[in-house]
Amino acid sequence: MERRVNQGSRRRLPEPRWRQWPSILAAAALGVVAAVALQGLQADASGIEPAPVEVTAAAPPVVPVKTTPISLSEAQVLHDEAAALTPAGVALDETAHSTWLPRIGRLEAAVADPGLAPEIRAELSATLDALTQVGLGGRRP
Repeated sequence: MERRVNQGSRRRLPEPRWRQWPSILAAAALGVVAAVALQGLQADASGIEPAPVEVTAAAPPVVPVKTTPISLSEAQVLHDEAAALTPAGVALDETAHSTWLPRIGRLEAAVADPGLAPEIRAELSATLDALTQVGLGGRRP
């Protein structure tokens, strides 16, 4: 058997980068020229001062928001949620504090309202007591 060698169609490997120094030198020179040109344009642009802007629009009037009184059904739902909490559950639940702490201020303000119905005040007081038992409530008189 005779072995054939194909010498006509050899694949040519790329030249190493250090042999392509003229193209690397040209690219570096173009980069320096572009950087100098952009720096000059940027210096020209920073010399221009923007025109002052006059504010003529008046701020809209602030309307005080009156909080709606809490209903009996809302108070009962809050009491049921607070009664379902356990100290261990609160300790393990990362969202319990962020959920209940803003509500506690609202609940205490509602209990202090003299115009609140007695049955709603009782539900809210029970809710605050339940929160205090699991370590979420503040001091209660």
